[in-house]
Amino acid sequence: MTGVIGLLTEIKNQISDWNFFKALQTGKIQCLACPRHCQLVEDEIGWCGARLNKGGKIIPRTYGLVSSIAVDPIEKKPLYHFLPGSDILSIGSHGCNLGCLNCQNYSISMNRSITSLRKMPPEELIQIALAKKLPSIASTYNEPMIAFEYVRDIANLAHNENLKMVVVDNGYISRRLAEKLAPLIDAANIDIKGFSKEFYKEICSAPSWKPILKTCEIFHENEVHLEITNLVIPTKNDSSEMINEMCKWIYQTLGEDTPVHFSRFHPDYKLHNIPSTPIGTLEKAYHIAKEVGLNYVYIGNVRSSKGNNSFCPKCDNLLIERMGFYTSIVGLKNGKCTNCHQSLAFILS
Repeated sequence: MTGVIGLLTEIKNQISDWNFFKALQTGKIQCLACPRHCQLVEDEIGWCGARLNKGGKIIPRTYGLVSSIAVDPIEKKPLYHFLPGSDILSIGSHGCNLGCLNCQNYSISMNRSITSLRKMPPEELIQIALAKKLPSIASTYNEPMIAFEYVRDIANLAHNENLKMVVVDNGYISRRLAEKLAPLIDAANIDIKGFSKEFYKEICSAPSWKPILKTCEIFHENEVHLEITNLVIPTKNDSSEMINEMCKWIYQTLGEDTPVHFSRFHPDYKLHNIPSTPIGTLEKAYHIAKEVGLNYVYIGNVRSSKGNNSFCPKCDNLLIERMGFYTSIVGLKNGKCTNCHQSLAFILS
């Protein structure tokens, strides 16, 4: 590694630029990292379980602490257009600033304890990625931004070693934090879990979904490679009207080349009473998105050749074939379709 000590010193000297809190006349400290704006007394932990009022400052109590570390196919994030076929070093911790009733990682996202977490400073992660010859690192499994300082420091060190920084994120952060982080993020998969205030209030314990949309916009404006995931839950967010509205927003705001993943819901956590998403519902969502004009639409959590593969939007040539997480690049070379030579929206290196 080169210049790690010097870079860490520089990062620490810039910490004051990343203070996302303010003191209130009540004596409480208000966290400004996400729209919840928790007001905390000394030693009180925020709604997310990760941010703590300590000495009149909001600090990330899960900084450098991980619950999970693994080498994953990047398609598992899911990212289909960013370094396809590569592996990625993935880490997660505890906590989340949403309370989704369907959470499939609830054992860590809803866990507020830090006693079982493993210490993993940013520089150690970089060493692991380099030793394993992995091109990228992902903060995933639980919500990355509740300990955004950790993401920031990993990203700075990663870029110093020509590694990419990826986040798998719920997007529920403040506009200012999104603007600060976007230049440090190379790729992101953001969940747009539904497209109504009512859905986010009922299913995610959040009063609005608008901050998520603003995060997507800011990342897009800062040229972060962005892919969207929508977990389709029967009777909750699977109406043709809601899917159509979401797809139109993506098309108009993020662009026709934004990859969209419709994922199959399986009963979990507190939504055991809802059955798995019918394949027909996912196929309906796929066709709605294509009719709106989105070029790259995928179906996740099911084996579907059409819904897993990438095709050229100009000539329909098969670009990337996927079977599970096995990826074969068959019709894409130097960022162009091998059939019609159209330049395509893939990042290959």
